[in-house]
Amino acid sequence: MTTESKPVKAARRPQSEPFILPGTTIGGEVGTFRVDFTINNPNTGQSRVLTGLVDTGASYTIIPAAILEGMEIEPLSLIPVRYADGFVQELRLGEVRMELEGMLRTVQVLFGTSRDTYLLGAMSLEAFALAADAYHRRLIPAQVTA
Repeated sequence: MTTESKPVKAARRPQSEPFILPGTTIGGEVGTFRVDFTINNPNTGQSRVLTGLVDTGASYTIIPAAILEGMEIEPLSLIPVRYADGFVQELRLGEVRMELEGMLRTVQVLFGTSRDTYLLGAMSLEAFALAADAYHRRLIPAQVTA
C-alpha cells in the first residue's frame, strides 16, 4: 500500500511587506540612538533602569561590571570579546531579566569595563524579536524565523 502525499503550498507574504530579522538595523547606521530598559536580578529583586546605545554591531549587551556586581549578578563564564577597534579582552558573562518595550526576557550580558558604555546588543534585540529603525530612532517588531 502506498500513500501519496500532496505538496503543501507555502504561505507567502505580500511583496510590499518588508522582512526584517530581529537584531538588525534598518534605515541608517548602528549605534545611533538610545533606549531605556530595566534589568533585574530575580534572585534578589534588585533592579535598575538604564539607558543604552542600540548597537546591532555588538553581539551582547554590555553593562558596566560595577552595576552588575552591585546587583549581585553572578558571572557564568569568561568569554573573549573583540571590540570594534580590534582590541580583544576576556569579559565575564552573566544573565539578567530585562524589560524592554513592555516585554520581559532573560538575556545574557557582559560585565563591561571602564572603557565600555551601556550597549544594547543584537542578541538582546533578538530575544525580544526587535530590530533597530535607525532612521526613526526606535525599536520595531521583527519577524522571527524558524
